[in-house]
Amino acid sequence: MADFDHTALRRLDLNLLVALDALVAERSVTRAAARLCVGQPAMSHALARLREWLGDDILYREGAAMVPTARAQALAPRVRQWLAEAQAMTLSETAFDPQRVQERFDLCLNDPLEALLLPGLVAALRQKAPGLSLSVRPVPAWQQLEQLDAGEIRMALGHFPRLRSVHEPVLLFRSGFGCVYNPALLKVPARPRPADLARLPHIHTSYAGDGPGLVDKVFQQQGLKRQVVAHTANPLSIPFVVKQSPLVAVLPDMLTRLFGSHADLRIVPLPWRALVLPISMVTHRRDASDPLVRFVTQELLAVTRAVFA
Repeated sequence: MADFDHTALRRLDLNLLVALDALVAERSVTRAAARLCVGQPAMSHALARLREWLGDDILYREGAAMVPTARAQALAPRVRQWLAEAQAMTLSETAFDPQRVQERFDLCLNDPLEALLLPGLVAALRQKAPGLSLSVRPVPAWQQLEQLDAGEIRMALGHFPRLRSVHEPVLLFRSGFGCVYNPALLKVPARPRPADLARLPHIHTSYAGDGPGLVDKVFQQQGLKRQVVAHTANPLSIPFVVKQSPLVAVLPDMLTRLFGSHADLRIVPLPWRALVLPISMVTHRRDASDPLVRFVTQELLAVTRAVFA
């Protein structure tokens, strides 16, 4: 509970404390006005208001000099301390030094993005912020924004078609799609059309980051329906499945680029205009001025540019 009366304090003009500090320091209305870059009449008015507010002369004339009263001298150091604290709190920002960070940073990203971006991000942070502990939370894609809103994580990466005004998205890249299959087990045209793929059995992942029904909508727009005969929650298992089974998988490029070591598989780009997946990094508005969030954001952008160059 606050230990002061908000209503009473709201009626006060706290700028008068700035005037009090200048008047006591300068012991002159003219010099105090010059210090605050105001006219002498405005400073004289401020002195009159101070006298009325505090019930004290604040400055009185003694010969040719102006002398602060005992009350003014007692108040001056406390006012100076308050003004210094107010300035430090509102006007000056401590320089952020990532080398001195000692805390944990929680974020969410799906398996393909983790495989693509985490190695470079960890390497950069170990060099630039060795005291920062990076923690990837195993949260399903549909729950990540809830975790962000609740403050459980500070950043989420993925495809988020439904954002609210409190979310601050930064587009990382736009992923196209490709189809993956084993040419020894399945015949696919060099430039497959939706009708070509609709005739083939598919394996589908609900965690590839392509959002609910994005691939299926493309087929539906052509009056087609694909044959999904297998589902998996782990998209990284797909190359091992299609290596042994005559199945095709339609997946985002950000995932298929991880399958390069599977030399017996074929990856065919699908330049279909409707198959484009925006991938964003999302933070919460409450963290807009957090220097650590800004720092991690910039490092992630740099890693993304390097990976997808």
